Amino acid sequence: MINIAGAVNTAIPILIFILILGLVVFVHELGHFLMARRAGIFVEEFALGMGPKLVTFRGKKKSSSPIEGQEDVTLYTLRVLPLGGFCKMRGMEDNIPDDPEAFNNKSVFDRILVIVGGAAMNFLLAVILFFILTFLTGYLVPVVSGVQEDRPAQEAGIQVGDRITHINGSRVSLWDNFLFMLETSGGRPMDVRVNRNGERINLTMTPVQDADGVFRIGIHSTFRAGSLTYEPGDERATIVGTLGTSLDMISFHIRTPFRMLARFVTRQPLPEGAEVVSIVGIGAQVTEIYQATMARPQYAIRTTVLMMLNLAAIISAAIGTMNLLPIPALDGARLVFLVIEGIRRKPVSPEREGTVHMVGFIILLALIAVLVLRDIVRLI
Repeated sequence: MINIAGAVNTAIPILIFILILGLVVFVHELGHFLMARRAGIFVEEFALGMGPKLVTFRGKKKSSSPIEGQEDVTLYTLRVLPLGGFCKMRGMEDNIPDDPEAFNNKSVFDRILVIVGGAAMNFLLAVILFFILTFLTGYLVPVVSGVQEDRPAQEAGIQVGDRITHINGSRVSLWDNFLFMLETSGGRPMDVRVNRNGERINLTMTPVQDADGVFRIGIHSTFRAGSLTYEPGDERATIVGTLGTSLDMISFHIRTPFRMLARFVTRQPLPEGAEVVSIVGIGAQVTEIYQATMARPQYAIRTTVLMMLNLAAIISAAIGTMNLLPIPALDGARLVFLVIEGIRRKPVSPEREGTVHMVGFIILLALIAVLVLRDIVRLI
């Protein structure tokens, strides 16, 4: 017999993951689409998903310079595979001379805006989601609310009310940033600067590794409660503080991959559990989160929604950041060629650029295949 409950518990997180990924991809391609429209570039197709077409809608805006044998309006399509999407612009892949609506005939600046538009929209989506999340649940700030006895922080002289502003010279505006630096300390001494009643004080403390393998110094952060978590006596989150925290969170998630890469290259300690995962690995995480939250029926729906908002924001920030990396076949590589064109005052040979993107695309597919295979083996 078919286990209906088990099938539902498997299907729902998969559906949630598809919706999250669909939203992030849609917003990314919408950024390209809006910037293309602003520059007067004709968009041939705006697609959500990959593979054969399922549904097609014809747009109303017509091309001012139609090409014989091709559609003179934008096609909006939904495709079979609910993974990925694209915004196909005239003149993006082919050189079309003397066409005022072709991508290749626009200024370097306009083309840069079109390419950057996708990542910019991903970052905007992440900020909005982080804002909603922190407004509802609240946030932690790096202000000391408690000091544990006989721990490194107390021995160094830190006090309740101190605001941690810098660690080893790096600015700290987010509690997550403080935790990241603590986890990657490797037990080495840290130079900590705090603001105590307007006075800058420099302290040195050495984190200790507890039995669970986590490095700690023995302090507690300050919590500012959101609309869902506020109780009488709590410090309430403000709109300004929530917005500032949201911006700090997107900044943290943009910088973290580069910091992780730098630590990996220089053989420095990485946070526990830090790794690169494929789309299968992310799907598995969604399933794990869903099953964990549903195990507590009293708060299951609310907790699941909040967890998925957080995951969607992190994925959106990650996709925006990854697409700006100078990796062939991604937006970042196209930006590199546009910058070269702007410096040289003439474009790189389309054949040469196409070759670079093709080779990079093959390598990227191979890397994705390896990650997917690894994550599938782990699941099995």
